[in-house]
Amino acid sequence: MSRIPPRWRLWGRRIALGVVGLYAVYLIAGNLFLNTPIGEWTANRKPEKFHIEWGPGVTWWPGRVTVWDVKLGGQAGRTRWAVQADKASGRVAILPLLHKEVRVPDVTASGVTGDVDTVGARRPPPVARPGGWILNFQRIRSDSIRGGRYAGLVLEGDGRAEVGFYKQLRGGALELMPSTAHFDRARLSVGKQELLSEGRIDAHFAIARHTRAQASGIRKLVLTDASLELQGKVAALRTGVDAAGKMSFATVPGQGTANAKIGFARGTITPGSTLRWHMPITGKDVSGHARAGALDVGLDAGRDLHVTARSPAQADNPLSLDADLVVRGTQIPLQDPRSLLPRSSGHVVGRWQFSSLRWLGAFFTDATWLSLDGAGLVDADLRVVDGRVAVGSRVSVPEVEATAHVMGNRIRGRARAEGRLDGGKDGEPLPSLELVMERFNIAADDAPDRPYVDGRDLRLSMQTVKPFRREQLKQADAMQRVREALKARLTFSNAHVPDLRAHNRYLPQQHLRFDGGSGTLSGDLTLDGAGDVGTGSVRIGASNARMHVAGLALRGNIDVDTPLRRADLTGHSFNIDGTRVGLTGISFTEPSGESRSGWWARIQLERARMDWDRPISIDARANVTMKDVGFLLSLFSKQREYPKWVYKMIDSGQAQVGANIRWKGETLVLDRVVASNQRYDLKARLKLRGKSRTGSLYAKWGLLSCAVGVNNGQRDFHLVRAQQWYDSQPDLR
Repeated sequence: MSRIPPRWRLWGRRIALGVVGLYAVYLIAGNLFLNTPIGEWTANRKPEKFHIEWGPGVTWWPGRVTVWDVKLGGQAGRTRWAVQADKASGRVAILPLLHKEVRVPDVTASGVTGDVDTVGARRPPPVARPGGWILNFQRIRSDSIRGGRYAGLVLEGDGRAEVGFYKQLRGGALELMPSTAHFDRARLSVGKQELLSEGRIDAHFAIARHTRAQASGIRKLVLTDASLELQGKVAALRTGVDAAGKMSFATVPGQGTANAKIGFARGTITPGSTLRWHMPITGKDVSGHARAGALDVGLDAGRDLHVTARSPAQADNPLSLDADLVVRGTQIPLQDPRSLLPRSSGHVVGRWQFSSLRWLGAFFTDATWLSLDGAGLVDADLRVVDGRVAVGSRVSVPEVEATAHVMGNRIRGRARAEGRLDGGKDGEPLPSLELVMERFNIAADDAPDRPYVDGRDLRLSMQTVKPFRREQLKQADAMQRVREALKARLTFSNAHVPDLRAHNRYLPQQHLRFDGGSGTLSGDLTLDGAGDVGTGSVRIGASNARMHVAGLALRGNIDVDTPLRRADLTGHSFNIDGTRVGLTGISFTEPSGESRSGWWARIQLERARMDWDRPISIDARANVTMKDVGFLLSLFSKQREYPKWVYKMIDSGQAQVGANIRWKGETLVLDRVVASNQRYDLKARLKLRGKSRTGSLYAKWGLLSCAVGVNNGQRDFHLVRAQQWYDSQPDLR
């Protein structure tokens, strides 16, 4: 046996001592680095972007580290994240550090939880610069993941995962290496609402290497491959409806089932993906009756996406759904999810409680003067073609709050509505809507809290006759297009008017007003798309009404039937030819206190024009048949001031009267009044303006004649050359 030379043994001992010394130095320096603030200070140079904390740590070999109570966190953009682990062990490759690469071939963690939140303040991304350090974590694994949280969504269970990622700092490339995650006894919840229990989750995911300039935000999904398998119990849905018709939702743990196998490849759902979701529905309606049902949702991916949702109708459950839609292709439009609609066709049939039905009016009529609101059930049968509701679709609403604004009045009531889509000449759908208000009221737009009409059974039929889209409102002839696009008919009869004085807002109250009584109001009006009346009729009736007419107090029965035909397109001017006014059982009292009763008149207007603006103005020729001329005589003077023979004319039978009527503001003019029968003739002109009263009257009975001039409170009688005096008086203006 050869002997080792002493010099070699000396160098061997020196080398061994040097290695031991270096190892001792590493042990001291490495463990001091881990267990003093030096380590965390070195790692947390930019804590606003990334920070790490740990408790005790130990390293027994260069590149091998074990730490306990690890906490990591950071923020990118608006996303703030944090990860906690009870223990983490890993290996760092030493040589790549010389090339500014932190390569971690393997990390094992235990007791892992994570949190992700979205914050309001966005952290701007770093400007891309060359030379950034590379973080290359090739394998991070844990067999004891307790759960995680994303905003309000919480995942709990027994999990394991294996993840790898590559990131170059200073705005360099990012890659998520093929990774996996698995959870048993998984539980998903939002707040106190449980969504999944006793679940099993298997996920695979990867993101191709890219820079921020190549893909940022949601565009990263275009470079993502993922798959998800999920089974478990899912929550049931518990519904409730309050007295106002507003619907509430809550979940009931663990009464439904879910099975999903979904693949995602670079922005598309992979063929063979399936989803089956069964959710029981329980709850109570407004009356407190228990309701029960179930919702089943399905997804099948082949060349296209086939989506189904069914909740069968039941006698004790007003909520139902039967939807069957096919979405062409499997591409998911990540930037604009609404572009899925033009690819969708099928049908949706169902019944559902909406907290607000405001959308319904815009959907079927787009009429700004009609609004539907309030909570309510909707019974729908919709045909969908290329994302648009197609001809043959219908919507029924048993009860909705409806408001229409017509001619300065607000009509409001609870209504039932039926909407449908009919086909036009070119096949384009033309919406129509039928409304029936079982009870309604009418109030002035400027006094909506003081309705003056209460009625029943108001009907509003609306039909789109020409297609019109909102973008056309920018065109020069938009208003005319709006008027022509829609036609409507509004009808009601014998609505109750509790106090006829409500009509005084439209009357020149100094000389024509209601002083009391009640009556009825009926209407049959056609409207255009702008809500303006085109044609129709309005009828007012009253029994034992009290009126003030040109200084005389009247009481009796009134019936006014006014046909309307709009005379211009921009204002509220109407042709009212053929208007009929019936006065029966009239008693009136002169200012002197003398009274008469049993008087009547039938009035018909010709060449009549009315402006609806408040107060109403009228310019018309009236043909009147009246019991006698006593009322006309009382307009000019007291009975005792006339010659005695004048009032004998009153007993000479009914008279035919013609007159021009002009009524505008506080001015009322009766001009070219001619009354006659076989025994007498009477002519008159009278102008009432404010407190002013001017005019003249001429009466002839056989050989006797009389004229009287009225100038406010002064009366001038002419018994000689009465006709010549009357003819010499100027026309009224």
